[in-house]
Amino acid sequence: MIKHLLMRSVATGTLLAFSSIAASADNTPGSESMSDPEITAAENEQAAALGTYDTIVVIPDNLDWATALPTQLSIPFHVEAKTSKKKFTVAESYLIVGLAPITSAGVTGACCGDMEVSDFSPYNYAAWVQHPSSTHHVDKDAWWTQPNVDNSIGISARNACRNLRQELSQQGLSSDEIFAEDRHTVLPYEFRYVAAVAYTTATGENRYFWKQSQPSYRNFNVVCQKRTGIEITRNPDLQPAGNNGISVGFQVSQVALATTVKDHVGHCPAELHLNPTIETNGPGVVKYRFRDHLGVASPVYQASFAKADIKFLDHVVEIDRKDPQQGGLVAAQGSGGELGLKAPGDPNLIQGYYQLEIVAPHKKISNIADYSVACTIPTATDDLAPAPDIVNPVIVEGVTATLLLADLVVEDVQPVPALPNKLFVKVTNLGQLASTPTNLKALRAAPGAASVRGTLIPAIAGGQSQVVQVELGGALETATSLQLRIDDPNRIREMNEDNNAFQVK
Repeated sequence: MIKHLLMRSVATGTLLAFSSIAASADNTPGSESMSDPEITAAENEQAAALGTYDTIVVIPDNLDWATALPTQLSIPFHVEAKTSKKKFTVAESYLIVGLAPITSAGVTGACCGDMEVSDFSPYNYAAWVQHPSSTHHVDKDAWWTQPNVDNSIGISARNACRNLRQELSQQGLSSDEIFAEDRHTVLPYEFRYVAAVAYTTATGENRYFWKQSQPSYRNFNVVCQKRTGIEITRNPDLQPAGNNGISVGFQVSQVALATTVKDHVGHCPAELHLNPTIETNGPGVVKYRFRDHLGVASPVYQASFAKADIKFLDHVVEIDRKDPQQGGLVAAQGSGGELGLKAPGDPNLIQGYYQLEIVAPHKKISNIADYSVACTIPTATDDLAPAPDIVNPVIVEGVTATLLLADLVVEDVQPVPALPNKLFVKVTNLGQLASTPTNLKALRAAPGAASVRGTLIPAIAGGQSQVVQVELGGALETATSLQLRIDDPNRIREMNEDNNAFQVK
């Protein structure tokens, strides 16, 4: 059976027809036919800075924020997928929002398996990535675009403004105070890269296998426009954010989650460290919890902030084969390969993931942090078995062991003429070990003013880079001095702790 779907190419505006043909068991490509698709920040920083459109404007009526203005959204990414053999090709690929409806063994949302293009949900907002259908390696910058946000994205932006209104009202602001000026909030979305590997038989029949990447998280900036005709005296208890005079309440700016499995030998349970990173725009109390891959939530915890700051937290949970209990902080065996995790063939291997969920002052979700723990299976003779030997490292005379560590540096900076208060910063991990999430501080000095602004840096694999957008607290042009500092205060153990500062001017 042949299914067709017409999709409009972003680059050319032409209509393209794709077909997917049910495959037989012989010579059908599988998970080993193509590398795991990858989605990262765009490599062409200048094009990314000039071509990104990530702001949605919501206008009010007399009661609330009502409608998102029609606008085009355009987000750049770098994507890569490579076939393992010349007989396979990367036939089709897309940038999407959320999980692709890939099915494997009857489970929808798997990392890899079967799918028809027509199975994409309207809420996936699939954007075709242009490349030759006979290519063996896709390695390029690509754009996710939406020509008009007058859809569920627009509704979500409107609801984000309404949630902000409720938060400001709870802080004691009157309706006139809330709507007297533009308000800013963000709308987080999870993007993925999805690609199909194909094999063409001697008879010309095409057989497909689909894979999807781990997620890449981006925020849309939402401007909740002021209501015309309202002029009030500014509330002195509400401090302006930055130098643009826009006032916002207490907010969580950015969140991230990393997992660390401590060295474990022997039977489960094993200790897993959940390391949240939370950044706020001022003083207040943040309430948060964790959700595991089964959807079970932990108790609600809280962290107090005395000022705009970034906190690095640590929670220890036990990983075992028990059913979920203790508020989701004991995880069960994962076996479906969801979200890119490979279904474990080793019966001693336990896999799963956690997400950090901000409960208050507003809702916000972190990245997915997966884990993989190996535990031996208890047997009837366990009580008689001796404890495992602790093997000490052997020091060989004349040989120096190299400790594998991360090493983060600022490799490059890119000013943005259209955004004078911001800077694109390329952070590179020169080490061999992946870093955990940390922060970057921008210390700016100008005549009669000084500011410090923090930006979250996600985990970066060894030898890889990440471009982040840094808020400077004022225009770059008018600054007399601007220094960037990574991992300040020091939290990551690095090969070189002296290369974290970068003097911009």
